[in-house]
Amino acid sequence: MAVETQHLKVALIPGTGRMGSALARNLALANISVFVGSRNLQKGLKTAHNLLEIYPNARIQGGTNHEAAAWADTIFWSPSGSLKEREALLQSLAPHFENKVIIDVSNVMYFFDESQWGQTSSVLLNQKALGVPAKWTTAFKSTFYKLLEVPPNPKDPHCTFVAGDDEEAVHRTAALVEAIPGFKAVRAGGLVNSKIIELLGPRWLFELDELNAGGKYRSGWKYVW
Repeated sequence: MAVETQHLKVALIPGTGRMGSALARNLALANISVFVGSRNLQKGLKTAHNLLEIYPNARIQGGTNHEAAAWADTIFWSPSGSLKEREALLQSLAPHFENKVIIDVSNVMYFFDESQWGQTSSVLLNQKALGVPAKWTTAFKSTFYKLLEVPPNPKDPHCTFVAGDDEEAVHRTAALVEAIPGFKAVRAGGLVNSKIIELLGPRWLFELDELNAGGKYRSGWKYVW
């Protein structure tokens, strides 16, 4: 199933954090139309403006999370904050999320005791909390954000697991992953497998983030093709 990514309208919610802004830049460089969302209007506008100053031909704009969600047909979901804060933001955006493809790149397992790991996942919690139907998928769950700042050599790609229950949404997610040079999408079955995928990036990812600030660490799985 071929997906023409240049025709998609992709929102980053939010797109002003480390992961969101890195994805926004790479997707824009791949000639994909991008909307940088933020809780703060000025922050969203500034992030988009800063990217446009560097890449003036990019199709990128900024604004609030609600504006981004209303505009997009595909959403990268990467919120920060407590579980309650994430859930409140998600529910406030529900009218704009209904029936859209939502790519969950967040990971909440570090909020839970280790005994609960593998029992649920952020995408399964989000799917339940949203309250309206949407086409949820996962990607970049265990990708260190610095790897998106300087993408890997396409001849030696970094792999990211893509899981989802809707076939069209999975194909779209895989196409967006592979629109970024140096990344390879690996099909990982249905959303239930997100319970396993998120075990690749609990609390230790944040510890490694601090220990490897120089960007030498490559988180996630590496395959030989």
